[in-house]
Amino acid sequence: MPISDKSSVYLSIVIPLYNEEESVVPLLDRFKTVCADFSFSWEIILVDDGSSDGTWSIIEQQQPDWPQLRAIKLRGNCGQTGAMVAGFDHSRGEIIVTLDGDLQNDPADIPQLLAKLDEGYDIVSGWRSDRQDHWSRVLPSKVANGLISLTTGVRLHDYGCSLKAYRADCIRNLHCYGEMHRFFPALASLTGARVSEIPVQHHARQFGESKYGFNRIFKVFSDIFAINLIIRFSSTPLKGFFLCCLPFALIGLGMGGLALMAWLFDWTVGKAFFFSVGSVMSFFGMVLMLSLGIIGELAVMLSDLSHTRLIASTSQRSTLGSQEDPPFPQQGVA
Repeated sequence: MPISDKSSVYLSIVIPLYNEEESVVPLLDRFKTVCADFSFSWEIILVDDGSSDGTWSIIEQQQPDWPQLRAIKLRGNCGQTGAMVAGFDHSRGEIIVTLDGDLQNDPADIPQLLAKLDEGYDIVSGWRSDRQDHWSRVLPSKVANGLISLTTGVRLHDYGCSLKAYRADCIRNLHCYGEMHRFFPALASLTGARVSEIPVQHHARQFGESKYGFNRIFKVFSDIFAINLIIRFSSTPLKGFFLCCLPFALIGLGMGGLALMAWLFDWTVGKAFFFSVGSVMSFFGMVLMLSLGIIGELAVMLSDLSHTRLIASTSQRSTLGSQEDPPFPQQGVA
């Protein structure tokens, strides 16, 4: 149980919304029962990700009934990662929980996530063990989850589940862009964060349509490649470029050997020249890669690597002398 503090919030719930006007009221209604049992201060941050429907108007209508509600309206559609990061930046909680706003994630699972965090973990990810989606979404997701687990070393059944709980000092330090929200646990592993996973409920979509199509598969695979580069070589780029040099070195040696054989054994005219040019070009590529690696090392030396350090994120708090949490102050819609 957290220590109460008049200037702090223990739990921030961040929910990105994009054209979810029909889901806002039912979603908040689900929180009434769940949050009524909380013995600590909390807030809900709704992030309108440039919706073109009436999502923002409905949020404004609901605000008078929800003193714990805060809201952010983005100028345009920045994507789920951008919306989540905006919510992180405006959150005040020691713990941050994220979930989708389409009613497929269930707020009733939040206490389980918090209980798992209390066991000493820094991130607890939801696992939609009984996923209520069409097979065309489930099958590619399973393949992607397997690849991410295999390549990053952070083994989770369901990277795509938005229902996750984070220690704030663990997630706020991450530099995220594109569609990296699904990779938050893998990125946090850079800092030594402890990651766990629990099964959560998953409901069929009630309103609207999914924002993701089949073409998202290609984006996911490109993100997997990018995230592996970040995890493995962000602090040691020369090592990464050196590994990229190896194919060029092998090709250069092979071409050089063939050029030598063509010259010694008087092969067909032009072959020795062709292999020699191929060998030189391969070694030139190797030198170029090494040069980029050296430049990368210099850039890392001069850059801010705070996203690779996790400060006191696993420290335990004592419950001795805790006080009753103060009432949550009235918040306006941002």
